Amino acid sequence: MRAARLLPGTSLLTLADVPQPQPVDDQVLVRVVGAGVCHSDLHVLDGDFEHLVQRPVTPGHEIAGVVHALGPQAHGIDVGTPVVVMVGWGCGVCLWCTTGHEQLCRSGREAGSTADGGFAEFVLVPHARHVVPLGSIAPLDATPFGCAALCAFAAVQRVLPWLSSSDCVTVIGAGGLGQYAIHYLRTLSDARVIAVDRRDTAVARALDVGAHHALLADGVEASAIASLTGPEGCRAVIDFVGSDHTLTLAATLAGTRGVIALLGLAGGTLAYGFESLAPEVTLTTVVAGTLADLHNVVRLEQRDPLAIPLTTYPLDHVNRALADLRAGVITGRAVVLPRSMERGDDS
Repeated sequence: MRAARLLPGTSLLTLADVPQPQPVDDQVLVRVVGAGVCHSDLHVLDGDFEHLVQRPVTPGHEIAGVVHALGPQAHGIDVGTPVVVMVGWGCGVCLWCTTGHEQLCRSGREAGSTADGGFAEFVLVPHARHVVPLGSIAPLDATPFGCAALCAFAAVQRVLPWLSSSDCVTVIGAGGLGQYAIHYLRTLSDARVIAVDRRDTAVARALDVGAHHALLADGVEASAIASLTGPEGCRAVIDFVGSDHTLTLAATLAGTRGVIALLGLAGGTLAYGFESLAPEVTLTTVVAGTLADLHNVVRLEQRDPLAIPLTTYPLDHVNRALADLRAGVITGRAVVLPRSMERGDDS
């Protein structure tokens, strides 16, 4: 099968013919329909997470497809079932796995960094619990579920206890993750949603998906948001960027006893002291989401789907997809299509 490989000492992916995996034990072989291109893929290429990457490897952790084959002990799923693949694959027996947080498993693996991922025609998933049936949702439409939608849902779930109908929540970064967060905030809460992004297209898109207000990050966005929230500030801020600037913005916006949830991987830091934030502000990071979260994402999308714009690229153009993402020209989500998709095997 064809796969895009991240080889030692390189920052571009190399197309190669590799053996098609064969499932054993509890494993599930998924024929990939689409694999999303994520900003964390750029961080991997740039060497930011080199201690977490096992080269050579096939990147791509945001995967949807169709079950192609099962190991002899795999059960609970049938060949031919459309599925989305969970981003983190835990051991299944440690404290974090047995309490429903496989994404935090210390010995777990992740497609695209420590195990071969979705920039290939097939991906081998270690257990049937790591694939979630899509029902009537087309796999291509579900490509963003395994990371963008999952992480956004987990972030929204984290801040929901702080929110009431009189509160404001600001979403920093209105790309793929931010758009899902806005959608879920409008679905699951009555809070007023404010979005901030440095791109005009993302600001417009934030309004399209339900934000009450969307502002351009122009250096004075903090005062513009303050004029909307009043002296109480925001009860919650979700930062999908994570730069020095956005973390400082989040700290400025969060009001007394509010919460700041960080998912962005831009490497920024925030000075933390007793008087550096409003009184009793909670700081938290959000690491992907749980398997239960992914099931909830699928249920929500079956009931009230969010149509994220997808820009598709054939597998041979995977490096172009990564370059376009880096250039900021992707409005929704970039998706890599394997060769089988190009031949029209799935939709």
